[in-house]
Amino acid sequence: MKDNRLKCENFPFSGFPTADNEKWSKVQKVSLVDVETGELPFLSTSFAAFRSDEQERIFFKFTGEDDVIRSYFRLKDEPIYLADVFELFISDTNDLNNYIELEVSPHNVKFDGRITYDGQGTRLLDMSYDIEGWKTRTIFCDKKSRITSVWSIPYSAFASPPKAGSHWRFNAFRIDHSDRGVSYQAWQKTGEINFHVPSVFGYLDFV
Repeated sequence: MKDNRLKCENFPFSGFPTADNEKWSKVQKVSLVDVETGELPFLSTSFAAFRSDEQERIFFKFTGEDDVIRSYFRLKDEPIYLADVFELFISDTNDLNNYIELEVSPHNVKFDGRITYDGQGTRLLDMSYDIEGWKTRTIFCDKKSRITSVWSIPYSAFASPPKAGSHWRFNAFRIDHSDRGVSYQAWQKTGEINFHVPSVFGYLDFV
């Protein structure tokens, strides 16, 4: 498995897979790195995914070391990316000029939109895009200095739903604020403090 590919397996499953569900121990996990250098950050973050064709839902999980929560937003689609946040950019059509931006804060506040690029390469954000049925559960445990965020998204949210043998282009991110400064993390580094570099997106392989 190349380091820019992540397997998304199908498991018979019903309900919401909480962070401690045994299914997460059976799936491939990847680590996020510094978005500029590709080095491991001071506080680690892992990411995993699996799906249920039976339930027609795809599940994502972020797990991060965390020593303090910095998040000030409480309303959906506020600019939660200005504070601590987990993010996914998904090109469900594999058109890198068109992808979904999904974010969740430590307070479980959600942000969803669709990114497109015009003929001049200008990035446009469509905030009218909303995912019906997107469920999330984000929990910070100060005793373990750990935060987890689990997402459940219906196949109906995507133009090209998961199908065995196919793939999506995507990248996963985290922004973490602490007394040491701001840590910008990515699964596939972009080489700059900018997450919107679709040319480096990896692959989510549906197997």
